[in-house]
Amino acid sequence: MPEHSSKALLDRRILRTQQLIIDAFLSLCLEKEYGDIIIKDITERANVNRSTFYAHYNDKESLLRKITGDKLEELISLSSDISPSDYSPHFDVPDPYFVDLFEHLAAHKMFYSVMLGKVDAALFSDKMLAVIRESFYQRIARISKDQKLLIPMDVLLDYISYSIHGIITKWLTHQMIYSPEHMSLQLTRLSLLGIYNAMGVTQTN
Repeated sequence: MPEHSSKALLDRRILRTQQLIIDAFLSLCLEKEYGDIIIKDITERANVNRSTFYAHYNDKESLLRKITGDKLEELISLSSDISPSDYSPHFDVPDPYFVDLFEHLAAHKMFYSVMLGKVDAALFSDKMLAVIRESFYQRIARISKDQKLLIPMDVLLDYISYSIHGIITKWLTHQMIYSPEHMSLQLTRLSLLGIYNAMGVTQTN
């Protein structure tokens, strides 16, 4: 077997083993308290031995840090591939950022359900908020660089990031009763309408 083929096979085995460990750990987090989970629980659920676990991670804390770090990087990348020219706001066309965001959340439902609902991981929640906030800061900065904002930037970013984070948490808690496509479109419409327009309240003179 050529050297590059054997290396690729080894890399796939490593990734498969890591994914087995990650899936086992997350499924356990859905069933019991994080503090009650021990390495033996993870290895038995993943069907790997302890030496295999320790070949990849020092302990469950390093496993958790690796998982959360990877997901935060994926969240950051969602907005980096979208430029203002990629999308013109439209009531019936979901914003590509919202589409990518909710599809990402759905693809990694177990992880986000654990991190936002089961594990006491306020640090991850804060980092996730920061990533969403920064994503919109970059978008606003590109779109509004020649325009005067009607709302102070810090208030606008806080409102956007906390609203989206709260909706995500509620959506996951309720087992994603709406599809990612539906959620993407609704958040796009809310963004276009604004709160009062969405409520049916009109401006008075």
